[in-house]
Amino acid sequence: MTIKLQNKDLRNAADFLQNTVSVKGKKNVHRMRIVKALTEKDKEVREEEVSLLKDYAKLDDEGEIVFLDNGQPIIKEKKEFNKAHKDLFEEEFVLVDKNLESALKTVEKLVNDFDKELSGQQAEAHYILAEAFENNKEGEGTDDE
Repeated sequence: MTIKLQNKDLRNAADFLQNTVSVKGKKNVHRMRIVKALTEKDKEVREEEVSLLKDYAKLDDEGEIVFLDNGQPIIKEKKEFNKAHKDLFEEEFVLVDKNLESALKTVEKLVNDFDKELSGQQAEAHYILAEAFENNKEGEGTDDE
């Protein structure tokens, strides 16, 4: 089993699973394995974002990013940076790991059976996860396993 999420959705999906879905025991262990995988990838993407910023931002004498008074970095090549940044966050993360197979199945059931009212980011995260699992089902017949 695999699921695909865009890098921009990793943090929101992990937050939803960790803070909105409430379970105990084995289900919790499985949920937290998926949260850990999503969180680790999100951390990697955020580090890549800083590296990307350093490629396009004004740097001081120590090689650190120079920020405006409002906290925004000074970008030298805005158009190029915006494209590279967009590409990074729209890139798909494919969570495929035989060791996470049972955890993914558990989380899929948790997401599909979730019946509490949601709004805002939680609603969006639920939708993204539900779609990721649904798209996985549509693609299962094409994998050679």
